[in-house]
Formats: sequence, C-alpha cells, structure tokens
Amino acid sequence: MSVEVLIKMFMIIIIGAGIGWITNYVAIKMLFRPYKEVNLIFFKIQGLIPKRKKELGTNIAKIIQNEILSIGDVVECLDKEKITVQLEKIVDRLLEEKLVGEITKSFPMLAMFLSSEMLDKIKGTIKNAILENKDEIIQIFSDYLEKNIDFEEIITKNIDAFSLEKLEEITYMIAEKEFKHIEIIGAILGGIIGFIQFLIGYYI
Repeated sequence: MSVEVLIKMFMIIIIGAGIGWITNYVAIKMLFRPYKEVNLIFFKIQGLIPKRKKELGTNIAKIIQNEILSIGDVVECLDKEKITVQLEKIVDRLLEEKLVGEITKSFPMLAMFLSSEMLDKIKGTIKNAILENKDEIIQIFSDYLEKNIDFEEIITKNIDAFSLEKLEEITYMIAEKEFKHIEIIGAILGGIIGFIQFLIGYYI
C-alpha cells in the first residue's frame, strides 16, 4: 500500500471511530435530553426517561416491592427485643409522668392515702400487664404497617418528585463508568466498520 492509501485508511478508521463514539454519546444523552418535548415539525423528540418518567417510576416501584424489598420484609427485620426495651422505657416514663397526676385528678380523696410503695405496686401491675401482651402489641403494629402502608405508592411518589436534573445526576453518578465503556465500544465498532469499508472499497 502507498502512503496515500494508508493515510486514507487511517482517516476512514478515525472518522468511523468518531461517528461511533458520537452516536453512542448522543444516545446516552438522549436518555434524559431534552427534558421537555421539542416539536421538530415532522416529529417530536424528548428524552426517554423524561417522556416515561411516571411509567418508569411505577415499574421500578413494583420491581422493588415484589422482587427486592416489601413492607413484609421490613416487618420481619424488626428486632422484637429492642422494641420491647423501648416499649418498657415508654411505659416507665408515662407511668412516672402521668399516673399520680391522673389519680389525683380523677380520685382526689384516694390520692391522699397513696404511699410511694403503693404507687410502685400500681406502676408494676400496669407495666407487667402491658409487657405481658407485648407480642400482641407488636403484631398489631406489624399488621397495621402491612395493611395500610403502600410501599409501591411511596416509592412511585418519591421517584416522581425527583427533578429530572437530579435523576440525571444520580444516574450518571451510578453508571458513569458503564456509559464511558459504551462510548468507547461505539468508537471501536465505528473504527472496525470504517476499516471494513476501506477494505471493501480498496479490493472490490
């Protein structure tokens, strides 16, 4: 091959690589851009994610709830021992703060005869009655969460509330390396196609 032919070959390869890189770069950008629908007379254009944001949010929420994490999973992860400790602290605090005041308010005559020892016994009785039924209390709380909290709706709402700029920023932050690889692969494939085109033009 002459020098001119080699230069032509390298130019075709470089142009092909450039076209491949630009094509993939634009395709990645068009996942988000343009944010708003643009009317180009014969057709309309809008980024894939902005155009289908609500649908994507719903589908992501369904996948998360059905395949990854549900309210049921959250409930199963609840540490009943830690909940019991916190419940005991709340009961102690409420009895300490409210019991004497409520007795004095409702039964002023009775309050005159209450000693600290009697109050401690009353507190202990009430506390034991509550803690003996702690499993039922926890179960009622768990059942309420499962029946009344729509995990899918919460996720959908939160995704929908994300600004497109923020969503784009997060996506690029997570997949920046992968996007770069796609651009590089586009350049490599474009260069290979350019080389094949050169061979076809040169030998045919």
